[in-house]
Amino acid sequence: MNGFQDLPTDRIRVSPRHLGQMRRPNFCGHCFWYSVALGFRHPFDMSMPGILFNMDRFEKILVEAHFKSHKSAPKWLLSLGCKEPIAFTAKMTEDLPKLGLTLVGMPDAVFKKKDGSLVLVDYKTAKYKGADDPFMPIYETQLWGYARLLEHAGVGTVSSAALVYFANTLSDYGEKSLDLLTSEGLRVPFAVQIHEVKLDLPALNPLLKAFRDYADRSAPPESVDGCKVCKRLNLLFDLEYKRRNTEKTAERLENSDSAMLSYLTRTWEDERHQSRALESIGWEGNLADSMSHVTDCIPAAWDY
Repeated sequence: MNGFQDLPTDRIRVSPRHLGQMRRPNFCGHCFWYSVALGFRHPFDMSMPGILFNMDRFEKILVEAHFKSHKSAPKWLLSLGCKEPIAFTAKMTEDLPKLGLTLVGMPDAVFKKKDGSLVLVDYKTAKYKGADDPFMPIYETQLWGYARLLEHAGVGTVSSAALVYFANTLSDYGEKSLDLLTSEGLRVPFAVQIHEVKLDLPALNPLLKAFRDYADRSAPPESVDGCKVCKRLNLLFDLEYKRRNTEKTAERLENSDSAMLSYLTRTWEDERHQSRALESIGWEGNLADSMSHVTDCIPAAWDY
């Protein structure tokens, strides 16, 4: 039985990216449980900056334009054996009734190879950080999921996959920044680096089952020590707790008669004065001690 009232009990939509979060080295099941409960609509989430969104879009357009114009892939894609782009449904799904899940995904690009199989490509507007990138497990799982969806949709057999990084090289122009100026503005240079990913579609099955297990939990597991996301969650929970207490106090005051309200007001005033008096004992004593060497040399009124 699903423990979340806000989620449908028959089918939950999950993306390969969400599955990949469970493979991260610093994965914390506590905050992941809340992510599942919220449908991955986290508080204060920000959308992708416009410039990055446009860059991602332009990368796809650029590759498609090169195929149309030159009937071949750009040089930096030739190593993947890309012969021609393949059309596919932008948003693909696979229903998993036994798990009560629907796998959803939107691949960036798919190309046919010489042998008729497919190569799956995911564009990243970022610098390649190597196989030790903490986000690499998420990226890998994304490609596994996209490959599964493509094969499920009958697009073809995916034999290989790769991450194509577009990283700006502005740091190389620190002392020659004027080289980037043009008559109409400026140009931003990008370098492309490819990282091939080994496909492991069967590895998705335990991840899907684990995701279902999180959805069925009635309470989250223990937090991982030092988890920053859990720390932020606790701050939000504290604020919500204080807000609810304030509302309850306000309701009690609204429902109190004038005599009780007057009594509560006097009680709170007395408590406030008493608290201030206790707090002042310490600093008044310290102030007197610190001033003693000064006031000892000041003549009293009766000395005149």
